[in-house]
Amino acid sequence: MKKTISVIAIFIAFLFSGCIQNINQQGLTIKVPASQITQSLEQQFPISQDFEYGKVTLTDPKAMLSAGSDRVQAGTTIDFSSALIPKQTGSLFVSGKPFFDAKSGAVYLKEPNIEKLEFNGYKLASFMKGPLTEAIMPIINEVFRTHPIYQLNKNSIQNSFVNDIKVSNGELLITFGL
Repeated sequence: MKKTISVIAIFIAFLFSGCIQNINQQGLTIKVPASQITQSLEQQFPISQDFEYGKVTLTDPKAMLSAGSDRVQAGTTIDFSSALIPKQTGSLFVSGKPFFDAKSGAVYLKEPNIEKLEFNGYKLASFMKGPLTEAIMPIINEVFRTHPIYQLNKNSIQNSFVNDIKVSNGELLITFGL
């Protein structure tokens, strides 16, 4: 009985918020637009990490959801500073598959890939991209392992009803059901 009342309350809340994508046998599916993911990411940035060879700082995150892709893309400004060279600024685009952690009530990205990496407006040559990608991947993995891209209400019972999460037709879809 208590579970049924909770499901009805969640349904009514989503119905009035206008974000319901679909209701079918699998449950209630809501869509989370890229703008909401970007807002969630902005609350957690900038992110910096010091390494032996210098400091990497990520700022200005932007989320993108592309039709035909099952991945969430995130773009960010990346700054690299070192005692040996002046500060270098670039852009970094990463993609990953969304997954939901019921314990934290958050959506994270798994299997992150660096899609694009540019510094000072130039794409890196392939002989430079490999070593730089190897240097940057630890921070990318750490960011997406510890920083959610989207957070449901931590204190809500709705977290126990998430059945599926996926990207489809350029939308992040979260399905709730019994």
